[in-house]
Amino acid sequence: MKKIALLFLALLSFTTATAQDGVKYSAEIATHAAPRDFAPYYMTANRYGTVANGCGAYLRAGAFIEMDSTKRFSYAAGIELMGNYETTSPVRKWENGSFNTKQVRPQIFRIQQLYADIKYRAVFLSVGMREKADENPITNFDLSSGNLVLSGNTRPSPQVQVGFHKFVDIPLTSGWVQIKGDIAYGKFLGNDYLSNHYGYYSSFITTDVFYHYKSLYLRTNPHQRFVFTIGIEDGVQFGGNRTTYQDGVATASYKPQVNLKAFWQAFLPSRGDNTASVGDQLFVYGNHVGAIDMAAEYKLKDQSKLRVYTQWLFEDGSGMGKQNGFDGLWGISYHTNRRSIVSDILVEYIGLDNQSGAIPWQPTDFPGTQVTTETSGGDDYYNNYYYNGWQQAGFGIGTPMSPSIMYNTDGYMRYLNTRIRGGHIALRGYMNTNWQYRIMASYREAWGTPFIPAKEDKRQGSMLIECTYAPQKLAGWQFCGAVAVDAGNLIGDNVGISLSVKKSGTLFNFKKKGDKR
Repeated sequence: MKKIALLFLALLSFTTATAQDGVKYSAEIATHAAPRDFAPYYMTANRYGTVANGCGAYLRAGAFIEMDSTKRFSYAAGIELMGNYETTSPVRKWENGSFNTKQVRPQIFRIQQLYADIKYRAVFLSVGMREKADENPITNFDLSSGNLVLSGNTRPSPQVQVGFHKFVDIPLTSGWVQIKGDIAYGKFLGNDYLSNHYGYYSSFITTDVFYHYKSLYLRTNPHQRFVFTIGIEDGVQFGGNRTTYQDGVATASYKPQVNLKAFWQAFLPSRGDNTASVGDQLFVYGNHVGAIDMAAEYKLKDQSKLRVYTQWLFEDGSGMGKQNGFDGLWGISYHTNRRSIVSDILVEYIGLDNQSGAIPWQPTDFPGTQVTTETSGGDDYYNNYYYNGWQQAGFGIGTPMSPSIMYNTDGYMRYLNTRIRGGHIALRGYMNTNWQYRIMASYREAWGTPFIPAKEDKRQGSMLIECTYAPQKLAGWQFCGAVAVDAGNLIGDNVGISLSVKKSGTLFNFKKKGDKR
């Protein structure tokens, strides 16, 4: 705590001395209540891992320097601390020859954000943990059901990232084609979560997992009425210490070497060498979760925008070759250029049930076989034979529409329902200059995984009604209240309410007199 406090004071001292536009601050206190073990779906989804269990409250406060994109050289920095107290959730564990149910409480204190960025021209370098899901050029963070690769559903992980700060013109195209991309390496948080929630009876647990992400996007001239964006993004889990249990006894443990070659193999998908696990030697090193993204936007005469977009999820070559049918996220949105009773409408369909078929086949699975061809199926999105799913600290990193391991109270640390299909709708608007609302609703069906089908069809409906009051007479203040409801047998019936108060503003302002920036 002392080290964190000193770091916080050092940041404030640095910003006081150097920031030209002042230090931004934000402080929020929030509470939520629901009668079940977990909060309703829309109170947990895409909130950077801040809410999980049924009842609780949190206080988060931070100070930030914002990047000045108009300058050739600029920098940004931030720190945000969070205190969180929530009710416990049950976890079944194997101890001393029998199963016992333990009550586990989420971490009380944590650093939510801590980062430092520098930029020269259009290139940036970022170090630390930062909430950045709203920067994705395809999905709308506030209204979408969630990006399929990085949704903003979990807290940010510590990483080093380099890339283009924004879309930049490609030379010799006269501004008609722009490019944006980034590369990141880091390490997942959540070792304590896995250790506390794993049942230690069967299956496996993998900790100390490394992380890699890269993306590349091309966009046509954004000043034209029609704008087209296409790109690809790829997230990778690699490394990690995997321990397998059988009947409560650890039967195997494996920890691959993580060296410079491993970082390169994560970047350029290829088979692992003899230091990697058997599966990585037979297929591709690491667990890849990626998407091919496309969006088309048309600007109407009144400057409102109509947009259609899609993400094609892939985890191997079959998905990249679109052999997985209509699997992916498909959406359409409308955004007005004014504050009206309905300023945004968004409708999405998500299908993750094809998964390139049900049967995977690798000739080396049966030595001596006469069959030499391969069949790539049963993709089992977000699951992997070596890792506890595409998750961090229990929260899914991809779309929260696929329930993550957070909901597993039996100590099983893998996704139980990766084959899902559903729809999501969102509305946002303004009742007047002070009042804003947001309504979201979804319906989804699930059938287990390609390898472990559900005994019965799972269905779930969820809804959120949220109102925000930001009075003009109280600059920087924001009061928010919400009601959320769940109904179904996928994550259960639930109803909850939440209330929050947020204050933001500028701690110091160093603008010179007459400076209009």
